[in-house]
Amino acid sequence: MKERLDAATSIYLTSFEGLTVVEADELRGRLIEVGGRLQVVKNRLLKIAVAGTGYESLAELLTGPNALTYCTADPIEPLKVLAEFAKDHDQPPVRAAVVEDRVLSPQEIERLSKVGGRDQLIAEVVGSFAGPVRELVFTLSGLISELVFTLQAIADEQGGAEAA
Repeated sequence: MKERLDAATSIYLTSFEGLTVVEADELRGRLIEVGGRLQVVKNRLLKIAVAGTGYESLAELLTGPNALTYCTADPIEPLKVLAEFAKDHDQPPVRAAVVEDRVLSPQEIERLSKVGGRDQLIAEVVGSFAGPVRELVFTLSGLISELVFTLQAIADEQGGAEAA
């Protein structure tokens, strides 16, 4: 457990009361697809594992059955899976989150679960840059076309004047 905590960039603490084995397996599978790993933990062992780490604040929240989700890459997608799963299966929301050594409040957890995933955010940033560049290209293209038509008109006019 200590090695997984050290490797994780973020972790989420959730309750898993009332989940069937099939539901827990479904959740594990969905988390693995987005880069998360779910582990049911004993509170006593987790308290020992988080002692002296950036996750030590979780020790005070360890009551009842808990599951820990480790994330080594994108912290948002696993949280979205956990939040969606909790809503669909009438489970309590994520109890605690530590993202990049920062403990999040319940409000921050809720907001973060509604943010788009890493790929979506990258696409939005690229799109925000691409829009003005595309407009610039169309504007310059229009100006070049006008210049070509103007030069052609002048050439046609001079050609007509020489013939007269």
